Amino acid sequence: MELYPYLSPYILTDTIFVNYGGHTGTSVAAQRNAAYFIAEKMASEDMHTFLQLTTITGTYPRNWQGKYQFNYNFIWNINQVRFLDNEGNSLLTVVGNDYKNYFDFMDDERGLICVIYPGSTVYTQKIEFVYQCGIPSGTAYSPDILLGLTTYADLVLNEILGYGNEAPGDVGVQSYRNIGYSEARIALMRTNFGSSARAQFAYKQFLNYKKRKWVGM
Repeated sequence: MELYPYLSPYILTDTIFVNYGGHTGTSVAAQRNAAYFIAEKMASEDMHTFLQLTTITGTYPRNWQGKYQFNYNFIWNINQVRFLDNEGNSLLTVVGNDYKNYFDFMDDERGLICVIYPGSTVYTQKIEFVYQCGIPSGTAYSPDILLGLTTYADLVLNEILGYGNEAPGDVGVQSYRNIGYSEARIALMRTNFGSSARAQFAYKQFLNYKKRKWVGM
């Protein structure tokens, strides 16, 4: 799995956060930036892609059927491909649009590609792809994504500050009783964002952009 390539938030700002219902409270800039970063990273992990176009390098063991499932969805371009032998030596390097002579996208939204091995690459053991993926900025700034990011960043910030969430760690509360009052909610899902009602609300904002991975390859 490729590591998340960013070290700071690039979508959320204080202005967006407040406009979409976030509460800065007594937080300082470093705390808010941490919450924004965690929200964007979690959204990327949940959608299997990035909130802006990003160039990624990924190396995969040879698939003898020629089918490769990238770790990220929404592939826009392949910049370079290297066919590598067992010792990591390059047998063939394909740059730019030449990749179209050797590869065919079976599903670019889900990052599935089929490789046609040329004769010079018979000893290929690994393939290294340099590819561009992510959703365009016009999509990343749509209201549902900004609302989802803000909601989750607000939950994270509340944890940092020590107040405001449904329960410590934002655990979903299924049943509650206190001095004659009780309530039981409908079953809560477990999502990458957590199991609380607000975490599920954040999760739902990204559903239209999630593409399920292929299975059985």
